[in-house]
Amino acid sequence: MKNLHLLKIFVLVLCITSCSDDDNDNSPPLNDNPGMVATINGGTFDDYNFTDGTYLVSTGTNGSTISIDIADTSGNQVTLFLNGTGGFSSGTVKEMGDMDSDNFITYGLIRQSNPQLSYYSTTGNVTITENRTHPTETGIKIISGTFNISANTLDNANTTVLVGSFTELEYED
Repeated sequence: MKNLHLLKIFVLVLCITSCSDDDNDNSPPLNDNPGMVATINGGTFDDYNFTDGTYLVSTGTNGSTISIDIADTSGNQVTLFLNGTGGFSSGTVKEMGDMDSDNFITYGLIRQSNPQLSYYSTTGNVTITENRTHPTETGIKIISGTFNISANTLDNANTTVLVGSFTELEYED
């Protein structure tokens, strides 16, 4: 599962590094409005304001998990992996570290491009503020939420906090 998740992040980074406004003429833009806005404070981040360049929302089998992978134009990445505990309806709060009945753990991951560091969530939560059917696209849902997550590097040398929101991210139902 971890290798599959890392593969998704790799593909997302490739999209960011290979796409420009010129080669999007025949396809919809990756994201017209900022789908995620966050501030990352602490560790090697210094009041970094994160606004995505592209995102990918994917669901597990039968909608049992949701993974929100977002990257900005600087190559920094955030993953919010939400397990099935409590479902995904508006108002649901997902606690970092919670393990569901399928042994999936809710977590946040922050990958900084320069210097290259990964921060893994230790505490915090994601609140789903809205999860609804797309008004015009069949089989598409729209999810929004807020988050407040503390995270550490594996060696605990750096600690950071990620606070912000994601707005109207589309995904296949």
